Amino acid sequence: MPLFLAQFAYSPAAWATFIKAPQDRAAASEALLRHFGGRLIGLYYTPGAEYDGFALFEAPDETTAAAIEIADVAAGHLSRNRLTRVFSADETSAMLLQAATAPNMTPKTTA
Repeated sequence: MPLFLAQFAYSPAAWATFIKAPQDRAAASEALLRHFGGRLIGLYYTPGAEYDGFALFEAPDETTAAAIEIADVAAGHLSRNRLTRVFSADETSAMLLQAATAPNMTPKTTA
C-alpha cells in the first residue's frame, strides 16, 4: 500500500483538553485508519516545531488518504495539517528510470 506522512498541529483547545485528560491519540488514529482500510506505522510528536507531530501510515490510495485527512480535520482538534505521499527507494528508482525516457525539454537559445 502507498505510504503517507501526515503532519499536524493541534488547536489550543485540543492541547487544553489533553492537559486535563491525557489520552492515547495513536489508538484514535489507528481506529480511523482501519476504518478506511489503512494502517498506522507510527505516531510521533515534534513539540516546538512547525507542526506538533506527524503520523506515518499506509492507505489503499491517494483518494483514501485524503479522505482520512479530511475526516480528521473535520473533528475540529487540528489547527493545521499537511499530507505528503512518501515513496520508497524502489519506487524512486522506478521514477528515475521512467524520467530517463523523457524527451529533451531544455530551452533552446536563439542566436
